[in-house]
Amino acid sequence: MPYFVRATPDDSAQVNSIASLVQAYGWREVVVVYDNTDYGRGIVLYLTDALQKVDVRVPYRSVIPSSATNETIIKKLNELMAMQTRVFIVHMSSTMTSLLFTKAKEVGMMNKGFVWITTSGVANIMDTLNPGVIEAMNGVLGVRYHVPRSQKLDNLSKRWNRMYLQDNPDDSPSNKLSIVGLRGYDTIWALAQAAEKVGISNATNKPPLFIKNSTCLEPMVISTKGPQLLKTIVQNKFRGFSGEFDLTDRQQLKASVFQIINVVGRGWREIGFWTVKGGLSKQLKQDGFKKTGPDSMHDLNPVIWPGESTKTPMGWEIPTVGKKLKVGVRSSKIPEFINSYKDPVKNATTMSGLTIDIFEEAIKRLPFPLSYEYLEFDTDTGSYNDFVYHVYLQEYDIAVADITIRYNRSLYVDFTVPYTESGVGMIVPVKENVMKDMWLFLKPLSTELWFGSILLFMYTGVVVWLLEYLNGNEHVHGHISLKQLATTVFSIFEES
Repeated sequence: MPYFVRATPDDSAQVNSIASLVQAYGWREVVVVYDNTDYGRGIVLYLTDALQKVDVRVPYRSVIPSSATNETIIKKLNELMAMQTRVFIVHMSSTMTSLLFTKAKEVGMMNKGFVWITTSGVANIMDTLNPGVIEAMNGVLGVRYHVPRSQKLDNLSKRWNRMYLQDNPDDSPSNKLSIVGLRGYDTIWALAQAAEKVGISNATNKPPLFIKNSTCLEPMVISTKGPQLLKTIVQNKFRGFSGEFDLTDRQQLKASVFQIINVVGRGWREIGFWTVKGGLSKQLKQDGFKKTGPDSMHDLNPVIWPGESTKTPMGWEIPTVGKKLKVGVRSSKIPEFINSYKDPVKNATTMSGLTIDIFEEAIKRLPFPLSYEYLEFDTDTGSYNDFVYHVYLQEYDIAVADITIRYNRSLYVDFTVPYTESGVGMIVPVKENVMKDMWLFLKPLSTELWFGSILLFMYTGVVVWLLEYLNGNEHVHGHISLKQLATTVFSIFEES
């Protein structure tokens, strides 16, 4: 279709902003909810890729038929409620979205702990939705295209409201122009400018082309100035009410600024922006400094979550159904490490000790829920090797105990990093023949070395005395005395 021009950005332009929002709040898993149409399916692949780049999984995708009834939607919502993930990204038409959130409120999925994010398809027209639907969507986050404020836009809004009230006196006066309406206004303006420049009123028409098995557009009458009109539309660039209008390559360029909104009451409030260069921020910045991850969460305005909660949801809950992790445990000879006892009230085995405390603390720090149950190993019938081998046989999913890491056990299972430091030791024989008397200081040198040292000392003394004697030193003349010996020894140390 050579005359097809798309005057709106591709839906895939918003996926990076959604992924950044999910990453900012630390959620690790999301469920994508979309309707079974070309519009609904078109974004799923791009959105999944963007989420995977920030290490966010999409464990499940909920597809709702476009002709779904109330019962069908409730069934789908109950399936989602039975899962552990509590973060949902909705990409559906406004009609299906309104029905979805109305039923979600009925089944209790708009309460504390749930997270809902809508794409621009609904967020762009949030002001035009039914007040009852907006009330049911309280706490929802939305990503929409940013429309810069201007005096011209304010004047257009006033004229629009005045005309709308004249035609619909019984409707609410708060009906505002949506982003889709502003973009439609700019599109008609671009077409009118191009038609005026080309002079389309003087154009002649070509006869229609009838082709077998053709589409409904092909047999339409073709204007002789069609190519010129198309060229003028594509080359026309201006700043419209919806922002920069640019149809290069016969489609609107991708939007670079998105607005993050939070539905509150019967309206919405702005919590921040997302830009290609700056990432998420509370105010619209163009400085190129980009924040990602949990740091960007602190750069956004506070959010009122579903259930009127101000605490950021974890994004998951322990599922009501599902398989539990089988944790094998073994009592130790040292009960401070791990010990089991029978609870007479609950009629269940309860574990305690340092090993159990470390395991349960590690479970709490996981970014996702983990449901588990303890299975006690019979210490009377099996050794530690047998206990480890039960994991290899898949009777246990993991084993928790004071297990020593050995080579033969490593052949069957993988061990975690030890939580107690044992180090590497070497055993050597020790011979107790150390002298314990007063002459212990002589032990470092052998007898031969001691005699050699004494002879060398005496030789040095004779040489020093002889040199001093030949030089006429008065202290070394005369009979050998204790004074001369002391002078000689002092000279030796002084020379050395």
